[in-house]
Amino acid sequence: MTHPPEALLTLTPYEARTAAAILERLFPADAHDPGASTIGVVPYLDRALAGAYRDQIATYHLGLAALDQIARQRYRAPFANCAIAQQDALLAELEQGALPDILVPPQREFFALLCAHLQEGLFADPAYGGNRDKRGWRFLGHPGIWFENTAEENLATEPATKGGIIQSLADVGYALGDGAREPIPVAGYEPQQGAQPPSGPADVVLVGVGAAGALAATLLCQAGLRVVGLEAGPWRTSSDFVPDELGSAYYCRGGMGHKYLSETPRWRRNLREPTREATFSLGRMMNGVGGSVIHWGGALRRNHPHHFAYRTYVRERWGEQALPEGHTLSDWPLGYDDLEPYYTQLEYQSGVTSDAGRNPFVPRSKPHPLPSMRPFRMGEVFRQATDSLGLHAYPTPVAVNSEPYNGFPATTYCGWMGGFGPFNNERWHPGLTWVPAALATGNFDLRTHCRVVRVLTSGDGRASGVEYVDANGNWQVQTARTVILCGYTFENVRLLLLSGGGRHPNGLGNNTGQVGKHVMTKMWVDVHGYCPEIVFNAHTGPSGQMWSLDDFESVDFDSAAHGFIGGATPNIENQRLPIQISREALPPDVPRWGAAYKDHLRQWQHIAAVRIQPDTLSYHANALDLDPRHRDRSGLGLPVIRATYDQQPNEQRMLAFMEDKAEEILRAMGASKTWRGPRFGGLISSHEQGGARMGADPAHSVVGPDLEVHDTPGLYVFGTAVFPTCHGVNPTLTMWAVCYRAAERLAARLRQS
Repeated sequence: MTHPPEALLTLTPYEARTAAAILERLFPADAHDPGASTIGVVPYLDRALAGAYRDQIATYHLGLAALDQIARQRYRAPFANCAIAQQDALLAELEQGALPDILVPPQREFFALLCAHLQEGLFADPAYGGNRDKRGWRFLGHPGIWFENTAEENLATEPATKGGIIQSLADVGYALGDGAREPIPVAGYEPQQGAQPPSGPADVVLVGVGAAGALAATLLCQAGLRVVGLEAGPWRTSSDFVPDELGSAYYCRGGMGHKYLSETPRWRRNLREPTREATFSLGRMMNGVGGSVIHWGGALRRNHPHHFAYRTYVRERWGEQALPEGHTLSDWPLGYDDLEPYYTQLEYQSGVTSDAGRNPFVPRSKPHPLPSMRPFRMGEVFRQATDSLGLHAYPTPVAVNSEPYNGFPATTYCGWMGGFGPFNNERWHPGLTWVPAALATGNFDLRTHCRVVRVLTSGDGRASGVEYVDANGNWQVQTARTVILCGYTFENVRLLLLSGGGRHPNGLGNNTGQVGKHVMTKMWVDVHGYCPEIVFNAHTGPSGQMWSLDDFESVDFDSAAHGFIGGATPNIENQRLPIQISREALPPDVPRWGAAYKDHLRQWQHIAAVRIQPDTLSYHANALDLDPRHRDRSGLGLPVIRATYDQQPNEQRMLAFMEDKAEEILRAMGASKTWRGPRFGGLISSHEQGGARMGADPAHSVVGPDLEVHDTPGLYVFGTAVFPTCHGVNPTLTMWAVCYRAAERLAARLRQS
């Protein structure tokens, strides 16, 4: 199909011609498939620069002009008229940052931007202006958007192509900007409530009604307490979840986390470096009722018993000298037995699927409520390979309905579920049950689009309420006997530091200088393998189809014998979407552009990834504070978090060992070639922990075992910021168990007072 030229919105015709020549070299036409120009990458780029990427217009104006000027100086022709070999030489130098200094934007960053926008223009939904006639998806052999996959497709040994039918947003009845297409049918929720003045004092005010706040709301309201929940985002339902990889997925634009993206932390590796905006190694968080677990994969795993006394475990097994210099490792003030009943209750409330009998390392009082999700090709190959190596692979426990549960349907194995929210409510999240249950009591005053900016304290230093900006932009005060910070790690720490004064000159909880200390982030690493004899069809199911190994997290794993302290979880998962495929790590011998890159993408069906989720120790050198110069972009202008954080040698040694193990597994799976992704792809992993450590001693922690801030009575912190240690286990279930226990105990105290 021939398309007429589109009117340009941002680029000049000359710039568009230069950009087209560049992008065509990055993804050239060949005898089999079209290149970037035919697929429509320039129209995509022009439209994106007029919208979501408008802040990068100057970068393109300067970068394109400079590259063209260098071409004229060197080859006496504009870039678009240069020979292919000349164009490739210029782009190779641009990639390496080796062009003359006339190029105004940083060269490596400009080249990376070109590659990222190329991938989006090739493989985003055609509604964005690229991927014309679905040619990008056709090139991959990806069938696009399908909400159901069969058991036969999950296990197929040949490519599952849906009979050659490729579906886009338009084909399945969506358009860009869809969302909130129907009223939210939940009794007790008033969408306009966030614009109303406070209705009087509360027993408890929740700062955020995400994963932690939703749980707290249910338990406290059912105890008869009056609770106000202030949530910065909206209430999202299945009608808001659009299968739009570019606009919605947390690894692309992260469109469901506008507040979060407006206050992205600054980052430096050490005190000597200038800061830069933090990058994301895994995914962006979202804002809304129910929190980021709305768009998660669904993993709900338990910590191992020895994780809760990890310093004691290390000291007794290997001696104190085994711990690395500069560590701040500490035991939890709670143990596995304290949390096991809550683990079990939460698994049954959310409907967790698994086959716990295959995981011998974690004791349980009851089996999981649902059988594991059905087998899939990559999982079966992984299971067989790890069994042959004497390892104990098991289907990862996930809150995805393998059969109907709690009034919600069984999953249809949509391959677009992870990162979007459930399209059919088959993956549990707090907005389905906990928040409606809190509203049903009549005790919950839920206010969406309300952003808390400060915790207030009385003259005696006790928490007395919060100051917030309501849905109309008006500043309000909500008084309460108790305040619970229920946000993500960065925001909980930020609010503690922003709320100082009087008895707390350095921030609430910070009278002993512990706020922001002991912070830990997951350094996810992927190891890839090319299996020429296997077609994995990883697009035929959700990321909730996972298999994990706990062997290297178990109490028996002798990490010190290998030169480090800690462990990790290798796992594999389904779900491969087009942009995701284009951005996976490349073998060392494959460039990130040109014909070789294009040839590599053609092999995606034969590529498996073992993802390593590692332990991370806490260190004196890694900490959070408020950035003295940079402010958020929300209009309030509050300081953002500054992270001083680097991967330490102990963790480097551990990851090197785990990469070796992952390669061994991949070879057993049939890989003829393996390669490793970056060890430190970005600071923000979606599993940040610490910064408001839980402990019995106020000199070395911020909150006690019941999560009350030591130096600020009536103020609590719910979330993973309170974790003393960070293990290679998804933290959500442990976070809920800790918060469940704390909320129960808080409710009992407040009812007695």
